[in-house]
Amino acid sequence: MAATDMVMANMATTATTATMAMEMVIMAMARTAKMKKARVRAVERSANTSTGNNRHHSHHHRRKKSLHRRIRHWLLHHKKRAAVTAVICLAAAAALGFLAYRNQQKQASMQIRAGNSHDVGNGFRELTYKGKKYRYNSLVKTILYAGIDEEGILKSSKQYGNKGRADTIAVVVFDKQSRKISVLSINRDTMTQIRRYSLNGNDNGLYTSHIGYAYSYGDGGKASCENLREAVSLLLGGIPIADYIVTSQASMPYINDLVGGITLTVPNSDLEARYPEMAEGSTITLDDSNIETYLRYRDTDEDFSNEGRLQRQKAYATAYINKLREMSTGDLEDKWTDLSNMEDYLQTSITRNKYLDLVSLIQDLEFSDENYDQLAGQDQQGELHDEFIPDEDALQEEIIKLFYEEV
Repeated sequence: MAATDMVMANMATTATTATMAMEMVIMAMARTAKMKKARVRAVERSANTSTGNNRHHSHHHRRKKSLHRRIRHWLLHHKKRAAVTAVICLAAAAALGFLAYRNQQKQASMQIRAGNSHDVGNGFRELTYKGKKYRYNSLVKTILYAGIDEEGILKSSKQYGNKGRADTIAVVVFDKQSRKISVLSINRDTMTQIRRYSLNGNDNGLYTSHIGYAYSYGDGGKASCENLREAVSLLLGGIPIADYIVTSQASMPYINDLVGGITLTVPNSDLEARYPEMAEGSTITLDDSNIETYLRYRDTDEDFSNEGRLQRQKAYATAYINKLREMSTGDLEDKWTDLSNMEDYLQTSITRNKYLDLVSLIQDLEFSDENYDQLAGQDQQGELHDEFIPDEDALQEEIIKLFYEEV
């Protein structure tokens, strides 16, 4: 239920409660008056029996007049009390309605803490763009990969916020229909909608910021992963992200060793001045001694230096996927144990059975560097940090290319 709907529902509940309270007060007044009148009549009947009709008749008028005055006096006296009671009931009902609304918010927040992703709806299933209609390809499986700028282990905490930032974000798409693997790299500085939480985990709603901060606003565990998954899904028009793999800096040597190291050609000159062996065009083999430098280094004094790092990461990811495809099915299946040994530096929703399914897909589907795209857009300087503004048309065309088929 939307926040506006909840507020309207609570206002309606409050009004109903107040009305019921007023009715109860009026009914109580009527009952009390009726009881008083009955008692007076009982006294009059008793007097009539003992003194005779004439005496009773004269006395009766005095009693009746007194009764009217007493009832009028009671009503005047209790109207004020009834008004005060009604106000108190109205205030209490309003307070109860507000508490119910806050409780609904808290329950929604607790769902996020438990790791339940936000429902992005089914609007993604059909798409119309530039006069053409498209249908979502149900034969695609999408996995989110993110590298977090945390040096130590990845673990959740009760306090939200100030967690690591996603330095590397990529969506890997396994398409059984086209029989190919595609990768979409997303700049960490991409400005898009992300969900923000208070320190105690209350949902503060969506707002525009760097997509890399989506992980940072979570709990450092499952909630952070789910928050990043939602941000990527929203950026891609609500496309469902089946699973995620999130790793820390400390995982790099382990990941590299899984395939026995990677040999590649350095695509740019970003590292040349500081690391001559990594000059543009050089062929290098990445191992425990240089893997982090190659994948993570950027000149923080230079604007938009993340772009050069993305180029190097693309070269590495392309070589890595190709090497995975060269491995035998048996060798790939055995790597599950190695992944389990690095659980302190890895967070994932992928189970062993899902992993075995991925092994089959990696073996069966085709991949080339032509299937590795980087989200198009424009770099600009923000108030505090570099910002990347996606090209809306290019983004829409990329979404259609990866996830849709023309009707």
